[in-house]
Amino acid sequence: MDYKYETFFIDLLVNETYYIAVKDRKMVRRDVDGHAIALFWTKKELAEAYFENRKDAYDKIIIRDLDRFVTSEMDDLFDKGDKVLVNVTDELDGHFIDIYEATKQIMTELDRIRTVEFARITAKTDDVYGLTDKGNKQFIIISNNGENQPNFMPVWSDYQSALKVRDEDFEECDVDQVEGEVFSEWLDQLRDDDNGVGINLKPNVVGSIVSAQTLKNELSY
Repeated sequence: MDYKYETFFIDLLVNETYYIAVKDRKMVRRDVDGHAIALFWTKKELAEAYFENRKDAYDKIIIRDLDRFVTSEMDDLFDKGDKVLVNVTDELDGHFIDIYEATKQIMTELDRIRTVEFARITAKTDDVYGLTDKGNKQFIIISNNGENQPNFMPVWSDYQSALKVRDEDFEECDVDQVEGEVFSEWLDQLRDDDNGVGINLKPNVVGSIVSAQTLKNELSY
């Protein structure tokens, strides 16, 4: 099923966050035809509306990061083919979606948007930021240790975002900058070595990882 024109899909693209409710430190679920279905909301007010007459059914509503969910949480919580209910309230039926199919579509679109935006910003500033080992000008490459992802070079279109990740995850590294033309040449080598690129990653190294050629195709420098 194509979800991209649904309101919840657009909300997730724009905000990159979602809401769940917890009770006794467990995600709140709803019985649907004998199955305990997880509940998600894309806006806090929708979650609050659902629990307006269910005060005892939850302890709190919490916001979660979409990238972190897809990268490190989804496989522990769900199996392929599992369904979840999104944006249900007493007034709204919500959307009954395949969690893996929906997140694949969302992340594919997010990867595309982030790639285009990175290319646009760096073409304007001519600055690409990355992490370097002390005394080395080449940006580091992160190994995925055999996971179903390529090794990749994390890069950012602004200094502050790179610094935030450095401070939280790579204190031993420096943040450095290269001109767009130099980075474009590095992309050729990354492509030839079958390495990817992590675009504007968040702390805990989550976000969009694309092929070097995918990013190269968007660059104007």
